[in-house]
Formats: sequence, structure tokens, C-alpha cells
Amino acid sequence: MNVVTSGANNRARQTHRTDPGTVASNPAGGQDFLGLFCEKFRCSPRKFKKRVFLECVYPHGALAARFIRLVNPRLFKADFALIEKIATAASFEEVRRVVDHHGAQNAPEGLVRLVLRVRLSKQRTLELAQSLFQKDS
Repeated sequence: MNVVTSGANNRARQTHRTDPGTVASNPAGGQDFLGLFCEKFRCSPRKFKKRVFLECVYPHGALAARFIRLVNPRLFKADFALIEKIATAASFEEVRRVVDHHGAQNAPEGLVRLVLRVRLSKQRTLELAQSLFQKDS
């Protein structure tokens, strides 16, 4: 199914969605972030967001994040929104743009996210994307 969404520059671009049980390909022919991640980590697209979250959260906060997600999942709403946005990225450069824009719009606040840094790490997210798309090129 094709869906038109607005990008960071308020220009429309075409993205795609897949059924939860399938791995996506980007329109240019290669796999998108979701497809590459699921292939590398041998996970179903259904578990994609949770797995990316656990891979990219600051290491010292991984255990706390698992518990906090059970108690207050809204605390990680911005993190999961970012993961949803990068799922359809077709290149490392696209992931970088999305992550940079997201960071500018969603500054961490509060004890857990700002002080304790229990949140996604921009660096870990970009390193993951780079490793996935390097393999693809």
C-alpha cells in the first residue's frame, strides 16, 4: 500500500507500508532499514521496533528501559516515533536526516530521559544504520 506523507521540508514523498509479516523493499530496489535490520537480526517485522529500541538505547539504560516501558510506555513515545520514521529509510543519508530532524524537534526532558539518559542514543542509531546500509551497497 502506498501512502503519501510529508517530509521534513514539507514536500510530499512517497513511502510504503507492508503487512507486519513481510520484509519491505524500498521503491529503488534495495531493502529499507526495516528489511535490512530484520535480515541481520533475524527478527520478524512485528518485533522490529522493540528490537531496534533495545539495540539503540544507551547501554547503561537498557535494563531500566525494559522496566520503565512496562510501567510508563508513553515515556518512550518519541523514541518509537523515530524508529517508525527510519523504518522506511532507503539509505544511511536518509536515516541521518530523519535522526537529526527528530533530535532538533524532541529534546530530552525530565529525570529519566535527560539526566539518566534512558533513551535512544543518536550515535548508536546512526552506527546501526551505517552498518546496515554499508552491507547493502
